[in-house]
Amino acid sequence: MNDDVRCAGLMKRINEKMEKGANEKLRGHGVTFAQMQMLMAIYNADMDSVPLKTLEKHFEVAQPTAAGVIVRLERKGLVEGFVPKEDKRLKYIRLTEAGKELCEASEQDLEVGEQILVAGLDEEERKEFYRLLLKVNDTMK
Repeated sequence: MNDDVRCAGLMKRINEKMEKGANEKLRGHGVTFAQMQMLMAIYNADMDSVPLKTLEKHFEVAQPTAAGVIVRLERKGLVEGFVPKEDKRLKYIRLTEAGKELCEASEQDLEVGEQILVAGLDEEERKEFYRLLLKVNDTMK
């Protein structure tokens, strides 16, 4: 019972609730929350394609984990992977038209999820909450 009042327990419960809600919304699109996060990272990148290695670092996951998500997204026709002629050691990922459309359609849902998360906080508390989350995240690296 006391685990619920510890930071780690609370963060886990919040994450599980957020992920469950997101997965329910995304089920209709045939993707999971983790897959949507990967899609949005590619969508929000300032380039047409993203190296797989960049996605691994961004999400702090091993190569097989990132590659597995990408393979599932490729099968769904949402991304395509390619190897550039100039460096055959790299794999790049780009969104297909269907992937772009899904990201555009999902942006509002993701914003609503963010708003729900901080709905009980006033503007100053939101800024402080975000600042503290960043600090905790940086400490955990």
